[in-house]
Amino acid sequence: MRLEHPVPFSNEWQAKWIWHGRPKLTMETSTRTALADPTDRIVLFRREFTVSSPPTNAPARVWVDGRYILFVNGTEVARGPVRNEPRSARYDYVDIGSCLSPGVNTLAVVARHFGKSTSWWVPVPPTYSLGAGSLVFECLVGDEWIVSDASWRSSNGEAWTPVPMPGDVACLPLESFDARAHCRGWTVSGFDDSSWRSAYEIKPLHTGADGRRSPPSSPFGALRPPVRAAYPTGTRHVADQIGSITLVGSPAHEDPVRQVLLDQESETDPSGSVRLLRFDLGRIAAGSVTLEVVGADAGTRIDVAASEHVDARGRLVTLGQHAGFRYVCRGVDDTFTTFDTIGTRFFNVVVRDSSGGSANVDIRLTVTDRHRPRPVGASFECSDESLNTIHAIGLRTVDLCALDAYVDCPTREQRAWTGDSVVHQMVDFVSNPDWSMPVWHPQLATHVRPDGMLAMAAASDFAADDQMYLPDWSLHWIRSVHNIHRYTGDRELVAELLPIAERVLRWFESFLGPDDLLHDVTGWALSDWASVYMNGCSSLTNALWARGLREFAEMSSWLGNEASANWARARHAAVRSAFDVFWDEGRGVYIDHIVGGAKRREAAQHPGAMAIVAGLVPPDRMVRVIEGITDRRRLIRHSFVMDRLTVDGDGQGFVYLTNGFPPDPPWDVENQMVEAEPFFQYVVHEAMVAAGRADLVVESCRSWQVFVDAGETTWPECWVGGTRCHGWSSTPTSDLVRHVLGITPAEPGYASVRVMPALGDLEWARATVPTPHGWITVEAHADGRLLVDSPVPVVGA
Repeated sequence: MRLEHPVPFSNEWQAKWIWHGRPKLTMETSTRTALADPTDRIVLFRREFTVSSPPTNAPARVWVDGRYILFVNGTEVARGPVRNEPRSARYDYVDIGSCLSPGVNTLAVVARHFGKSTSWWVPVPPTYSLGAGSLVFECLVGDEWIVSDASWRSSNGEAWTPVPMPGDVACLPLESFDARAHCRGWTVSGFDDSSWRSAYEIKPLHTGADGRRSPPSSPFGALRPPVRAAYPTGTRHVADQIGSITLVGSPAHEDPVRQVLLDQESETDPSGSVRLLRFDLGRIAAGSVTLEVVGADAGTRIDVAASEHVDARGRLVTLGQHAGFRYVCRGVDDTFTTFDTIGTRFFNVVVRDSSGGSANVDIRLTVTDRHRPRPVGASFECSDESLNTIHAIGLRTVDLCALDAYVDCPTREQRAWTGDSVVHQMVDFVSNPDWSMPVWHPQLATHVRPDGMLAMAAASDFAADDQMYLPDWSLHWIRSVHNIHRYTGDRELVAELLPIAERVLRWFESFLGPDDLLHDVTGWALSDWASVYMNGCSSLTNALWARGLREFAEMSSWLGNEASANWARARHAAVRSAFDVFWDEGRGVYIDHIVGGAKRREAAQHPGAMAIVAGLVPPDRMVRVIEGITDRRRLIRHSFVMDRLTVDGDGQGFVYLTNGFPPDPPWDVENQMVEAEPFFQYVVHEAMVAAGRADLVVESCRSWQVFVDAGETTWPECWVGGTRCHGWSSTPTSDLVRHVLGITPAEPGYASVRVMPALGDLEWARATVPTPHGWITVEAHADGRLLVDSPVPVVGA
């Protein structure tokens, strides 16, 4: 699409690329460049300028190959940029006018180039000069452009020592900060930067370069307009100290998190040299962690590790999380705020006095929210207070998982998974008037492999390594595109995304057998962590593909592309004709899979639900299918992988993850059915609605009460096991609006709205939802009274 930049900006920048010294690149061959030192590096930049009369507005934009913090006269005004594939990067826009004052003003930037891939950043294949760290900034102050160039001063961030990336399930960068080496006061005017050097202007060099020194430049291409309207900040959460012990301690370790984990296993010793403090936030929070230390001598070392879980002895149980930092005290004004977001509930803090004794210092830990804001206006409430609580917890869970993109969790990984986000997106479309993220995330996820498959986690180490892929996640991504189609009606954006969707759908064709069904699809078949058998010829994979084909055909016809629509309809019709092979007439279920021509007996809830949603179930069979998949006497909860990922669990789940499920399940396959985990319940609820049983959704949403009763304040990843804050588990928050009150777009972009309440046993329910045309408010009562306030025509009421 044509790029629309905010005024006064355009594709062409006036600013120069700068860094601290020549970027460290090496030539592997005469044409191939590589990073000479791919380690985590922090650089400081500053620029003073004089303003006689500060303007009301001073629009600025900034981008760093990595991440940055921007200060104006000592005040933080922006952090970013949003994650993205570096060749389609998005700059940030911020108006700094309110921060300027008459006289000398100071711009200051902390810029970080991570060197190696993280959970939310990937390095770009470098050219001869760009790709090893760079900053570009420009601002219009009155009639004067302030731009990044050699007039800026720069310095290495001497206080930061690189810490090796964990490179595991968690791949979050860590910090080790020595306050004694930090240049205090550098973000404000009057700081003596005479020992700093002039910033190095990077001349873009590559085969075919034209000598231009300003963006757009290879390898990044055109830096694209911003996708967020506000910078994440919010509530400040104070951690309570809940314990303190003195330990023998363990040998020194360069990784602060590993140091704490080793220390907490050492023996208790009242005369020991290590003091361990335990903190509890009371609930999950995610944002910048601020450490305040009082009474510490210079050189006192403080290691902080974070986790969602602790055991009965107060030890952190990480379950794959690896988050924290190290701080070495200055001895005065010891306050430190982390560069990147940390999500957690618990902290264990280890203090080592510089003299080798046990430091008796006062420590305070707080977390300031860094997720995207949720403007007021949308609401939901009903006659059942337990459902009101469930709805509210889902909102908070999605908020915590909405950082610079929708992430799986703010704690363990912070990766932008391609499929998880469909639930986050549906929650925001019905409960957040700011639709920037539900529209942006599907665009972020368009990292297409050469074969047409999408990366399973966008702009991450998983995308960079590309060692594994999740075919069903790409099919859930197509649903997220369909949601954009229905809620926004943005033809131009949908037209840009549909060719990618078609490549995804056509990727599956190579697995078609002569029976018109998909067989032995490669990759990781996740479903939702439930124990659904998907090897061989999978009913769920085929039904997911069929839903994607159906929705793609609808969108293609809407855009006038009948050739692609007809192809998808033909494929869908063929799957529908062949799908009956999975039907078990005797039990009234769709079985999970067929292996080597043999119909296996396992039958989870998922195939039947997805078959209904995908339009594969004959009308005369619908009642039997929906009754079968909603029969609570039959449903069981089971996950070979996640049931073991608990505080007291073992590693057996990962054996199943890498070797497949055992051939003989431990449940009664003839009479029991594996229930969908919280994520896939969105499909189950849609199946209820499609089968004419929307009244069942209310009771299904009450299933989340098990988490409330356990004291959770955010939704865990699964019924048992996993993280304690997973956005994909927030299905009730969208479905109480979409299905119980029945508020959905009747036409793309809410040209009209459909209102079809199905209250179940509720006495009443009401909601206000955002649309491109204004707010829609619906109030429904069990006696049939229905009040609708809508700026667009109402159908179905």
